[in-house]
Amino acid sequence: MDTDARCQGEDAHGGEGLLEIASGGCFSRALAVAARLRIADVLDGASMTSDDIAGRTGSDPEVMLRLLQALAMRGVFVREGDGRFRLAESHAALRSDHPRSLRHHCILLAETYDDAFAGLLGTVMTGRSGFEEVFGVPLYGYLGRTSESEQVFDAAMAELARPTAEAFAEEFSFSTPGRLIDVGGGNGTLLMSLLALDPGLEGICVDRPSVCARAAARLAKAPDRSLADRIRFQPADIFEEVPEGGGLYLLKNVLHDWSPEQGTRILTAVRRAMNRTAHAFARTGPRPRLIVLEPLLDRESDGAHALYQMVLGGKEVRGFRTADDIWQLHTAAGLEPLSVTRLSDGHHAFESGCPD
Repeated sequence: MDTDARCQGEDAHGGEGLLEIASGGCFSRALAVAARLRIADVLDGASMTSDDIAGRTGSDPEVMLRLLQALAMRGVFVREGDGRFRLAESHAALRSDHPRSLRHHCILLAETYDDAFAGLLGTVMTGRSGFEEVFGVPLYGYLGRTSESEQVFDAAMAELARPTAEAFAEEFSFSTPGRLIDVGGGNGTLLMSLLALDPGLEGICVDRPSVCARAAARLAKAPDRSLADRIRFQPADIFEEVPEGGGLYLLKNVLHDWSPEQGTRILTAVRRAMNRTAHAFARTGPRPRLIVLEPLLDRESDGAHALYQMVLGGKEVRGFRTADDIWQLHTAAGLEPLSVTRLSDGHHAFESGCPD
């Protein structure tokens, strides 16, 4: 960047805000590098010189100094009077051991999703997916063929699932369903959080084959075996088939990744599984229920989130503005809307059943 020209532009035209936005990619990529190098973990609550951090991460000392300075400009790190750097308390979620860690989500947004925004102009002009323009395939097709990116994506979704699981448990009881089936449940973070609430519950996590295989292998190696016998991972094409036998079916942040037609297909597959379950167990328990967890993008400030959705999947994949948008998909799939509850984390829980 031409620093003199930048300063002249700011002084003459008041363009500092414009240049700050234009240079945003520099800072997001810098954050992703800090996350990949686990600098927050290296610091471990202490202060260090840039040379020490470079030594512990195997990086170039001079460039590391500039990286830390850049991120200090955005408040991620704080440079103390003796020149050492520490992680700002407000950005503690960059640590991998933080209970609300966002480390993988930062990498996902600043790398794969940022790459997709190279196709933003095409999305604005045509309404088509910028992600497909850049990568040549839809998001899940890309993840399926790029193992490292898929692992980052799965971990990022797990990070987002933890606070939602807590908010969900505040409003709903899970003492009666018997078996929970999480459709599109990734590595099972949401499901395992709910199973931990009641030792009598068991669950099935349904997702892509590669996701299920990796999650099952990780669970098999976990030192805590309390959940291993109560959860299994089942690969499936959720547009066509969902396992039967659930007392409660869950869909968290799944529908907003697909067009209304595709979303209706997913809900129809769930409804068929619920119907089969209801017929098989009609005399032994209550009818199955479905709870869909989705955010509503109904505020002016939600525009950036909606734009992300459009870049990733095209203008048909724009998220939901109102509860009616989601209930229309339920009705089209043959489900009976029952209730909607706003959760403390901002999600809405849409509960439905299958008609007799």
